[in-house]
Amino acid sequence: MHKHYRHRRGLSTLELVLALPILLFVMALMINFGTVACWKVRGLSVARNVLWSTRWPRSGGSNPRPDYWPAAAGVNVGGTGNVTELDDPRVDQPVARGPLPLAGAEVNVDLLDPTRGLRQGSATLDRGFAMLAKMGMYHLKAETALLDDRWQYGQMGVSRNNSRRIPILYTIQTAAATYVGDYVQAVVAIYYASFREAHKPLDNDEEFIYYNQLFGWGGGAPDFHPRLSSFCSLDESLANDRVKDLIDRIQGKVEKDEEGNVTLRIRDVAENMTRAFISLYERAIQAYQDAMNADPSPSDVQIAAMQAEINQLQQKIDVLNQYLQTLQSNDGG
Repeated sequence: MHKHYRHRRGLSTLELVLALPILLFVMALMINFGTVACWKVRGLSVARNVLWSTRWPRSGGSNPRPDYWPAAAGVNVGGTGNVTELDDPRVDQPVARGPLPLAGAEVNVDLLDPTRGLRQGSATLDRGFAMLAKMGMYHLKAETALLDDRWQYGQMGVSRNNSRRIPILYTIQTAAATYVGDYVQAVVAIYYASFREAHKPLDNDEEFIYYNQLFGWGGGAPDFHPRLSSFCSLDESLANDRVKDLIDRIQGKVEKDEEGNVTLRIRDVAENMTRAFISLYERAIQAYQDAMNADPSPSDVQIAAMQAEINQLQQKIDVLNQYLQTLQSNDGG
């Protein structure tokens, strides 16, 4: 048994006409949503830009608002007080929160308070929807926050980044007035000491200056003073280690294993100076020899004078080499 069906002409067109407004409406909503999301991201970018561009020591003039942000849109930055609570073990340390293990020392809690200095940047925008204008205007507000307290040297009141911050960060007991007077007297005694002239080779040796000027090498006399390496710590053991290292570089140090082999050797001031003078004299001898072999050749009188200088320098080198062997034999090197 066959059934006969009648064709319904024009029904697909009618369905399209009925569905098209709905499809267009959904598409318009999608466009509106994408546009609003895009401007939301832009607003966050502008809020972050104004916040960081006005962070100390910047004023914002060198980093204006982006061109894509409308002139009528709002941009604002300001302080919003403190964070209610910052529960972070990384900042909950005695050196930042106290109490310090050093007797009589206190932390500047206000300066090192990690909850202070909260600043907030915001950007606001009122804009009509890209599609379906009858929906009216929408309002966007993007905000971002930043903890920006007095962490930089200029904000702490010091002139340079390598200035000592300890007197600002901590309250530490000051030395007695007698200690200060003793220190001043020691400095004066050293400055006017009778042996200062004998110590000139340590940093102002005349021979180094003479040969550097004679041969045009440039530079002055080397400084052989061992320096106490800089450190910033309240750890007494660390300070003692640095002092011991300074003494080793003054006096020298040799360590050996059980078989008598040298495992560590630190040169003392005497050996460093001896090697430096040997190198200076060898360079001077080479310079004199180059001058003697120059073209045009110097006169016989000049050659004789330079050869005499070479002989004297070689004698000094021989004496210093003997002294160097004595130094090495004394420490077993």
